[in-house]
Parts: sequence; C-alpha cells; structure tokens
Amino acid sequence: MTDASAGSNLQKPIEDPAEVAAFLRGLPLAVDPGFTSFVLGFPRKYLAETPRAEVVKHYALAGSLGTRPVVSSVARSDGLWKLCVITRDRRFLFARIAGALSGFGMDIVAAEAFANASAVVLDTFRFRDTEGRFEDDALRRRFQVFLEEAVQGKADLEPPLRERLERRDAPSLGGFEVEMEDEPEVGATRLRLSGPDRFGLLYVFSRCLSEAGADISLAEIATDAGRVRDEFLLTRDGRPLGAEGRAEVERALGSLAILRPREAGSRTAPS
Repeated sequence: MTDASAGSNLQKPIEDPAEVAAFLRGLPLAVDPGFTSFVLGFPRKYLAETPRAEVVKHYALAGSLGTRPVVSSVARSDGLWKLCVITRDRRFLFARIAGALSGFGMDIVAAEAFANASAVVLDTFRFRDTEGRFEDDALRRRFQVFLEEAVQGKADLEPPLRERLERRDAPSLGGFEVEMEDEPEVGATRLRLSGPDRFGLLYVFSRCLSEAGADISLAEIATDAGRVRDEFLLTRDGRPLGAEGRAEVERALGSLAILRPREAGSRTAPS
C-alpha cells in the first residue's frame, strides 16, 4: 500500500463497531457503551494515532456536553497551548473557533477537525500564546465564554481580529496555492493549501470555504518554518463538491489563492 493510499484509508470514517471494540480491548479501564456512538464516524486515524489517554479525555469532555452548545478545555501541551472543542456541527464552526483564537492574539500552528456519525464535532487546535495572556486563569475562562458565543454566532469576530491585524502590521493575505480534487473513495473533495503563514489566515480561509457552501468534514492544519501545509476534506450534502462546488470554492477564495491545475491521473470523478 502506498503512503497516499494508506493516508486515505486512515481518513475514511470508522463505520464498524468491531473496530471500536478492538480499540477498547487495549484500554486498561472499562468504558461505557456510549463510547462506540461517540467514535463512529470519526476518521480511522483518530483511534490509530491519538494517545489512548487523550481519547478517554475527549470522551469525558463529550459527556459533559448535554444540552450545552459547546464544551471546551484549554491546557498546555509540549510547549504550546491546546484547545479541544466538542460541539454539534454547524456552518462556519471551524472558522469561528479559529477566529476566536486569533481575536485573542493566539498564533495557531496546528489543528484537526472531524465529526462523528451523530454530527458531534471534535476540533483540536494547538497554538502559541506569544503575549502570555493565558497565564491568567481568569482570562482563559473569559476566552472560553467568548468561544461559546462565537460558536453560536453571537460574538462579532471581526473587530478584535481587525485590531490585531492593524497592531501587527500584518501583510495582506494572498500568494497561496491550492490543489483541489474530488476523491470518491473517501466521499469528499480534497483541498490542499500551501504558502506563507499569516496571522488570521486559518479564520479567513475556512470562512471562505463555508461561504462557498462547503462543509469541512476533516481538517489537518500544520505550520512549519513559517509556511502552512493545510489539508481539508470538503463535502456538500455528504458528497464530493463536483465541478460546480469546486468552482464556487475557487470564486470564494478570490485573490487569496491561486488554484493549481489538476495533474494527469487526477482522481477527480466526472461531474
């Protein structure tokens, strides 16, 4: 199996409860039957690559969701801060979380996002707090309140982001390259973004995707040496975007990115 096909296989959703049962046999503690419902629909890489202790923590966090719109945890992790968010899927969700972090001055360096079969979303963001704001417990709690309002669309993200961008004298967003192709084997359109990192980029880019009517079913965000290498699996009505949907994404991105032509042998299905 090639690296590409192995990666695609890990991105396919967990659909067989037997896969979950095999994972549970490796845990040193008993987990209630609700765990299977929590995991079904997540990509296979979640159980394959996430530390077991972290999976258990995610499940415990999900158990506190109840009727609340969102639950979150913020903690230090390997020299960075890590935000875990569990909520029900909705439009602009990923963009709103990214915007809330950027509005508080955080530099996002990595993120993952996916939803289960019941449309419950687990989003994880790793970021730098260059200003040391989250050293203040009260400010961290204030951020989580703001995050809840942002997820529900009750908080206006633009003013704090605009203030941050002006303060940093950040260069304009642009000069990014995008590759996009339908992949029927994973039931989604794969979009790859590469280019120089910019403050607020993830918020702007993911907002464009949502404005184009694309649902983010999986996101893998990475920043290294000042460059981003982001990958999204996008759907519309549970299927790849097709030619029309891809064209809408391209229009929404506007001058933000240059769309690379698909190479020979593309896996894009006829539309």
